[in-house]
This record gives sequence, C-alpha cells and structure tokens, in this order.
Amino acid sequence: MIIYRKRMISMIQTKKILKNFICYALVFICVFLYSQKDVKIYEDNNTIESDYISETTETPEVLVDEIDEIEETEIIENNYKPKIIYLLNELDDEENLPEPVRYSKQKHIKEILISAVGDFTLASNYSKPYGGSFYEYYDLYGPEYFCENIRSAFEDSDCVIANLECILSDNKNLVRRTSQQYGYKGRAEFTSIIKASNIDVVNLANNHTYDYSDEGYNDTINILNGEKIDYYGNETVLIKSINGIKVGFVGTVGEYRLAAVKSGLDYLTENEVLIKIVTFHWGNMDERVANATQIAAAHYAIDNGADLVIGHHPHVLQAIEIYKGKYIAYSIGNFIFDGNVISDIENRTSVIFQQKFVLYDSEIIDSSINLIPILTISNMSKNNFKPMFAEGEQKENILNKIEARSAKHR
Repeated sequence: MIIYRKRMISMIQTKKILKNFICYALVFICVFLYSQKDVKIYEDNNTIESDYISETTETPEVLVDEIDEIEETEIIENNYKPKIIYLLNELDDEENLPEPVRYSKQKHIKEILISAVGDFTLASNYSKPYGGSFYEYYDLYGPEYFCENIRSAFEDSDCVIANLECILSDNKNLVRRTSQQYGYKGRAEFTSIIKASNIDVVNLANNHTYDYSDEGYNDTINILNGEKIDYYGNETVLIKSINGIKVGFVGTVGEYRLAAVKSGLDYLTENEVLIKIVTFHWGNMDERVANATQIAAAHYAIDNGADLVIGHHPHVLQAIEIYKGKYIAYSIGNFIFDGNVISDIENRTSVIFQQKFVLYDSEIIDSSINLIPILTISNMSKNNFKPMFAEGEQKENILNKIEARSAKHR
C-alpha cells in the first residue's frame, strides 16, 4: 500500500513536470518566432537613416512599427515639401501602428563657400628700388611666404577669388604706358604664389593689367593658361564647376560698362549657370563711401541676374548692402599691395569676404556672409607683403568700420 502510494505520487509528479516542460517549450518557441519577426522588420527599416535618398537608389515601401519621435526638415520657400523622418526603435507592442510610409526620391542640398580678397599685386611699382621691394621678398622667402598667415581661411573655401592687379611677363622689352603713373610687372614664376596661396580664380578687369599695353596683357593670359590658373574679366567670362555646381564670373573696369555686364550675365544664364558673380573695379581711390554710380551699377547687375557683386579699387573698405536678398560688397580693400603709404592705416586694414551659398536642385535657397578682418602686413614698420588675421581691438575696429559705412544702405 505504501509502495503503491509512492508510485502514484511519483507518477503525478512526473506528469506535472512533463506538463510544465511542454508549456515552457511552447512559450519559448512563441517568443523565439516573435523575436525573429521583430528583427526582420527592424533590419528592413535599418536603411532609412539619412534625410535624403540617392536618385539611383530604389525606394522600398517600409512598414514602420512605432513612432518614437517625428523630425521635420526645414520648409523651403518653393514647391519642395518637407519630408517626415520616423526614428525607429525596438518593438514594445503592436498597437496603434501607422500606415506604411513611402519615401520619395530627392536630390541632395549642396553648399558652396566662396572667398574673395581685394587688390593682389605681385609686383612693386616700376620705379621702386630692389631693396624692400616685392621682388626682394620673393627672392628671400619664396612663394609660400606671402599668404602663410592667412592660408587656413582659404583652405576651408571651395573657391577663392583675387583681383590680380599687375601683369605677369618675363619680356624685358615691354614698354610701359607713359600715361600710367604706376606700372606693375611681375615675373612669370610668380604664378607659384597664386598656387601656394590656394587662390583658384583671378580677375583681370582692373586699371593695371594694361600697364604694359596689349602685349603685357596677352603675356599674362598666356602664362595663366600655361599654369592652368582660371581667370576672368574684360571680354573673358568664366564658367567653373564647383562641387558639381556651375559658377560664373563676370568682371569689368568702371561702373559705366553695364552693357558688357548684361551681356556676360545673359551668357551665363544661357549656359544654365546657377551662381553668377560680378566684380567691378570702380569708385574713387581712398573714398570710404560708395558713390551713386556704384550703387546704380550694383543694383543693375543684380536686376539682371547677378547673385553676388564684389568691388575693389578704392583701396579702403566700403559698405556691404543687401539688395533684393543679394549681397553687394562695394569695396573689400587691399590684400597684397605696394602702392600706398604705410602711415595710412585705412589702406592696411581689410577683410576676407566669404559667402556661403546653399542650393536645392537648381535654386539658391539660402546664403550668408562671413567677414574675416585682416591686416595687409604683419610688420607695422614696413610693408612686408604678408597679411595676417586681425585680433582684439583691431579686429573689432574693422568690423565696426564696415558696420558704420553700411548703415545708410539698410
């Protein structure tokens, strides 16, 4: 009897254990299958990580199982519709699932940073002695020397523009125009300075590229072509691809040649150029206020399609204006120049002008500027042809100067 009871208890316990084992096994199988479902859905959605999807990528229909947070892209002032991004987390429950979402194909937004500097004269006046001249500094220190202090600002840029206010030629028989008080002729090898300084494009539309008549001007073009340095100005319009975007450059001497400006801008439009930059070599030397003719010419350029207007020639800083949402820098002063007296601090304070363009598809949707104050020399006792960043009080004075001169344009 005792033995039978023990057997009965043993059988009951065995059945109970077996029943529990089967239950746990079923639970384990269900959990395992459920977790595999979760992993598959999450992996399918794991490719939806960035705000934009490549044009060449096929866009699958994606099931989103839970909305943790909704992030909207900035609304752009055109027909572009902001896209909602769902941030995916692991599944906690299956309630309130949203409808499947299809992501449309979209093009990336692109940015271009343009930097510009003023008068860039790779020479000294023809009558200056060799001692203390630009040529002596080149012979002593080489091409890397001149922009060593400020090169970092150019390295961050997508394109750097400078006003090359001299000719380049090794022809010793060139005759200087006697009507010119100054004559600037650099050596052909001075193109190494342009390259070492990370300057990409030079403007030739100014009052010194014809110091040695047509022959000197043509020598300059041939030397730049030989070194594959881009240039524009006068009758030459430049179209340059930057970050896959067409950028165009038009340059003219004086504010009266508006027909040439319009012709250049029309040419850029016909060739589907997206960013159009116009430079004027204009105004009166040492004049701190842009005159009425400069203002009218700048507005005319923007009315005819320019996206940015940059001026130089006065050797001093002038106002910055926003006209119809486009920037006008009436004069960005000197950069490296050997034509003004050292005592005039106005000629030795300047800026690196920077503008960032933001494009969506074929439209500029945003732009902003940055001014980097500089001194055009780094030795206040003499012109050592080596710009440096302005700091402290000098930096504030330069920015305040531009602010004050820009006030009347608001």
